[in-house]
Amino acid sequence: MLRKVGTRRSLKTGCSSSIAISDVQFMTYVKPHDSPASAFPRRALSILFLFALTACGGGGGGGTPASVPAPPPPPATDSGSNGGTPMPSNPDVSEDDTDAPVDLGVGPVTTAGLLTDVLTELAASGELMTIYKPRDVTPQAYTAGVFGPAFSWPVMPIHMVLLPDGRVLAYGTDDKGVQGAQFHYAVWDPNWNPTLLGADSSPFQLLSHSTGTDLFCSTQLVLPSSGEVLLAGGDRTVNGKRNYATADVNFFNPSNNSVRRDSASMAYRRWYGTAVTTDKGEVVVLGGRDNLYFAGNKNTPGTAVSYSTTPEIYVPGTGWRALPGAESGEAFGVTNGNNWWYPKSWLAPDGRILTITHEGNFYTLDTAGDGTLTKLEGKLPGANWNLPAVMYAPGKILSLRNNAVASLVDINGAQPVVTRTEPLSAWRKWGFGTVLADGTVWVNGGSVGANVNADAVYTSELWDPATGKWTLTASAQKPRLYHNSSLLLPSGAVLTGGGGSPGPVRHLNGEVYFPPYLFNPDGSLAARPVITGLSSQVVNWSGSLQVSLGSATAIERVMLVRTGSSTHSFASEQRARALEFKQDGQTLTVTAPDSATEMPPGYYMLFVFQRNAQAPADAKRLVPSQARIIKLG
Repeated sequence: MLRKVGTRRSLKTGCSSSIAISDVQFMTYVKPHDSPASAFPRRALSILFLFALTACGGGGGGGTPASVPAPPPPPATDSGSNGGTPMPSNPDVSEDDTDAPVDLGVGPVTTAGLLTDVLTELAASGELMTIYKPRDVTPQAYTAGVFGPAFSWPVMPIHMVLLPDGRVLAYGTDDKGVQGAQFHYAVWDPNWNPTLLGADSSPFQLLSHSTGTDLFCSTQLVLPSSGEVLLAGGDRTVNGKRNYATADVNFFNPSNNSVRRDSASMAYRRWYGTAVTTDKGEVVVLGGRDNLYFAGNKNTPGTAVSYSTTPEIYVPGTGWRALPGAESGEAFGVTNGNNWWYPKSWLAPDGRILTITHEGNFYTLDTAGDGTLTKLEGKLPGANWNLPAVMYAPGKILSLRNNAVASLVDINGAQPVVTRTEPLSAWRKWGFGTVLADGTVWVNGGSVGANVNADAVYTSELWDPATGKWTLTASAQKPRLYHNSSLLLPSGAVLTGGGGSPGPVRHLNGEVYFPPYLFNPDGSLAARPVITGLSSQVVNWSGSLQVSLGSATAIERVMLVRTGSSTHSFASEQRARALEFKQDGQTLTVTAPDSATEMPPGYYMLFVFQRNAQAPADAKRLVPSQARIIKLG
């Protein structure tokens, strides 16, 4: 049932201060975890906060000096993974929550009342949910794009997944921005329309998580076989100390928004692991920490740090299988650097899993049998573990390295081919790279010093694979530091959000970036082609798909972009590819990719592009449709 919480009160936050909520109403509805989908509509949370920054505190800090024998500390420095600059070999900095302010965003609403009521009024004129859409757009949007207003989130979206139905699953903290996803997760519908029959009561759903697994700093992706989200590993508390690992495996079901824990766990506990879909629709999980180094104190024994250096593979319908033949401290541990930390790994065109380590080495994993790991030739410059890397096209990777260096890696041959492209405008530690609808790469967020507000980079930039050039794009309102995330939406815009657990500011807010391809030279929204129907929601490799259009306007390009799953400056599932097509009036016949190693099984956004009639004739400016999500394989 819906429960009205109030209109005026002080909300205690666990610290000496409180949040003053004046003339704010909010409602919550939490669906019990084990309730069937038919019994409950997907409804949950409506919040309107009329302030941007509020003081709040979280949990406690570190322990007292050790009075019990402690395990040996990890090595102090490692020069290799930082390109010659000493850096911690074990980035086990404390993630204990500190007294940090909370930023809930501000949004465009300045009157009291339920957020749902405000959005209902906006929708009454035929609009969809517009709380995140830009206003007062200038002609600069044609070259730089534009950010919409910051808007509140019920949790910090440290982890984001685009679901097969176009909604976004997000998790990582509780509803106050404190690290930990043991009790809450959220779902956001960017196309929410309260006037539709059976619509949810809010674009946001804050849902109750009751499996017992803390999903904080887990790995996740959408399973091709079922459309469910695989959630592997996460956080475990030992003797009151957080950030140990778990081997738990959970599944999120989009049909009823439930999370269940699987009876079978992984062979290895993993905190900060990476998951990659194979050409067979299986999932390889690599890296992650097992035990946390803790010196101990008079009340709590110490623990020695350990890492999960053996990959394993999940086969839907069968379960997990370890790959002991591919065990490697160099590739997935700390032998040469912090390579356990969300390994940068992708499916390569030859069917193996490629990993680029932080010090710049290349390894490929063959998952047959017990697994085989092979070190390849070549090497990239060193990179901090918090720098993005993006597979923007099959077998082609943009890897951001230290000192704003941008390297290109082509793995379509027997050995990687490494070249340089133009450098970034700034060093973006904890920045994010997102493949856009047209195959370009947009980079946002980060800071020159890791997780430092004072030198946060608000500007964003766009890289064009055709030219190798970067273009400065719009500036965000909020810094996106440690624990932020970004995700391409079917609209062609990019959701950005989060950052700040355990500080310096807990960002319970998001912003949406609208790229230049959505605008005319005068800053108005460009006319977009419309996909009115598909012959099927599923297509096999080398198969064909009929796409119905709203008009017979000439289509210039068709793009297939994999739905994203992102966290910690990395999204292993990203890749995009142009498709061959023929047009007959208002019908396109589109040919699917011919290789499962090039475009693995799973869910993709299908965009069609028409020329922008208002752009200069020589600009060849293309405008994407709203995407339709299809399943390949």
